[in-house]
Formats: sequence, C-alpha cells, structure tokens
Amino acid sequence: MEDSGEGVATATRSVRILGVGAVVLGLLGGASAAHAEPLDRLIPGLFGGRLSTSINPQLTDRAPDTRQLLVAQRFSNLSAALAAARSQAPVPSATGALRFEWDDDLEVYVRSLESLGPLIAERAQTLGRRTITLSMSYTRVDFDTLEGDRLDRLHTSQSALSPEFLNNPSLPASDRMRAMDNTLETQLDLKFGFDLIFLTAAYGITDTIDVSLALAVNQARMHATANAFITDPHGDQGAFFAGNQQGVIIGGTGRCSTDFVCATDSFDDSKWGTGDLFLRGKWHFYDTEYVDFAATAVLTLPTGNADDFLGFHDPTFTPWLIMSKTFNRVSPHINLGYSFRSSQDVSQAQWIAGADVRVFDWLTLASDFLGFHDDERDGINDNVFQSAIGFKANPIGNLVLGASFQFPLNSDGLRADVIYTGQAEYTFY
Repeated sequence: MEDSGEGVATATRSVRILGVGAVVLGLLGGASAAHAEPLDRLIPGLFGGRLSTSINPQLTDRAPDTRQLLVAQRFSNLSAALAAARSQAPVPSATGALRFEWDDDLEVYVRSLESLGPLIAERAQTLGRRTITLSMSYTRVDFDTLEGDRLDRLHTSQSALSPEFLNNPSLPASDRMRAMDNTLETQLDLKFGFDLIFLTAAYGITDTIDVSLALAVNQARMHATANAFITDPHGDQGAFFAGNQQGVIIGGTGRCSTDFVCATDSFDDSKWGTGDLFLRGKWHFYDTEYVDFAATAVLTLPTGNADDFLGFHDPTFTPWLIMSKTFNRVSPHINLGYSFRSSQDVSQAQWIAGADVRVFDWLTLASDFLGFHDDERDGINDNVFQSAIGFKANPIGNLVLGASFQFPLNSDGLRADVIYTGQAEYTFY
C-alpha cells in the first residue's frame, strides 16, 4: 500500500483544518453572545415574567394581582425536552460508506461489494485497518408541535384575578361581582429551530476496532409573539391589566380599543457556536451466519452553551449494541443504546431498526425506525417514535453523498414535522 502514508498525512491535515475552523466558529459565536440574554430565559421573560392584573389599572387603592404566565410553564422543562429532540438530529454514522479489503492475488486494496451503509444507524462492520473517513453533515430542524399542540398557536385561559385577590375582605362586593367572571387569555406564536453542522473524522485502528471524533457547530433560532387579553363576558369591565404591566396597550383598536385590557410582547433572537464533542470507539467482536455483532461507546462532552440550547449541560455516556448482516443486496440492522445523562438533560433509552438496500453499486436506499424513551416519569418526551428514509450515492471516486428525512410517528414531546439532513463523506485508504 504505497500511498497509505500520504493518505494518512492528507487526512491528518484535513482533520486539523476542520478542528481549527470549528473552534474559531465557536469562539466567534461565543463572543457575539457574551452579553446577550440566554435563549432559555426568553420565554419565561415574556411580559416581564408575570401578568399584573387589578380592578383598577391606576393602582390607586390596592396592589396588583400577579398571575403566572401559564403558556410559559409549558416550556419549564424545555432543556429536558431538548435531550430527546437533539437526539433526533443525527450525528453522522462513523461506519463509513466505503470499505476496502486487501486482495492477496492482486496485491492491492479493493472495494468490498456491499451497500453504502445506513443513514442514521451503525452497522457492525468497522472501517478497516488504516482507513480514514472525513465527513460533514448539515441538519435543519424547525420544531412544529409540543405534545401535539402547534407551536404557532399555543393558547391558555385562566381567571383574570386569583381567588386570593377576589376573596380579600377589603374588596368591595360590587367590584368582586364585576371581576369574578373575567378571564385572562394568552396566545403564543413560537418559531424555534436549529441548524446543526457536524464535522466528523474516523480512523480504523485495526480491522475490528475504529475510533471517531465529531464536533457540532450549531445555531439555535427563536422568535415569538405573545398576546394577552382580558375578556369580560358581560361588558362591565371588572378587571384590567395594571398600569405597570410590561407591554400593556393603551389607545388600541378592535379587541384592544378599551385601555388596559390587552398586552403584547415579542422577541427574535438566535445564538450560534460550537455544540458538543462526540468521542466514539467501536469494536466488531463476533460474526454468525445470520447476524454480526459490534459494541460502541460514545462519550459526549458539553462544549456548547447549554443555556442557549447549543448542547447538553453535562457529559453523556452512551453504550450501544449493534447487530447487522448483509444478505445479497439487503442489509438489515438493529442498534440498542442507553444515554446516561444528568437530571437536567434526562437519560433515555434509544433504538434504531431498519435496513439499507444496494440498488446499484453507486446507490443505496435506506429506511429506519427510531425510538427514544425518557426515564423521567413526570417529564416530557416520554416516548418519541420517528421514521426516516433517504439515500447514499457514490458519484465519483471515494466521495459519498447522502440525504435523509425524518418524520414523527406520534405526538409526544417537542417535534418537527420533518427533519432534513445532508451529508458528504470522503474515504482515504
């Protein structure tokens, strides 16, 4: 293998360039966000963090009532929800699309005649000794629902004044009668999503062991418009927003033509920088007639800013059992894993089951089913099921291009209607 040294040197230089570029992007992203409010505080901070109501907006006779923003409470576990949501954004498979084996007769490395591999899952086979793959992928996630409710039209309704306020003996009975049937409605139009770039390098130490490193460079995007209304079914104006309420509307039109019965707030922000660092080792340890076995361990280091949803709060350790086998042109696979995370990020069981089909030597079609099962009984994302379809193509040389599309199979958790991923991979041997 005369060119192996040159190939390794080229790959090493490429890894260094990718690493330096990612670090620079991360530093720039961190610098731009250094003095801005973290993204995880934007939703709880709507309307100044509370809704102040009263029977007198001028607050001349009593302190205002303070109402919790119920729609914001639905996002109280957003960081935990993102543990499962972020898992749906696939780190590129480090299995490698192309595999090369030494031919004793020809005394050269020749490509193995098999599929280009799965899209999201791993297959049991490793890269092979001294084989290197470099890849870059891009994933777009725009969340659409939370526990089945559309994010662009979330709605809550509650009493405009609390029972404690209404039952205060100092409140005149006439005011109590006018105010007790008033309701406080809140509407939220939220747009929330990610752009994720993964830079990955993998190396075959032996014919049965390989290692890989992947670094995420992410952008989190959040935009919201919130409107709150006090509704009086009898028109006798029993409750108002307090005059010191952030976003209260005076001199409005339509539904808000009465002063102090409407409030509005909004934000539009994004943060970007390095995400997490994924360190992975894989051992292909046993083959049988019907199934091959491998074990993989992934250590995720939190190099991203968790307060801006760019990564996890604490390290994650995920062991995987990988089972696969090639039968002519079809290669089924099953991956079983468990992510051990802190309580902030939520541990979860994960599985992937599917198959890839070698349609032509240069084209592979693949399909997967994915499951994520949260171990937080009172949390969200208890059971998330996804499907994925896609392809890998080898248009020229050792370059492989791929794309996948994920779709939800149930409504649990924070979900996107479609998750798009594109990937480019190059193999050195």
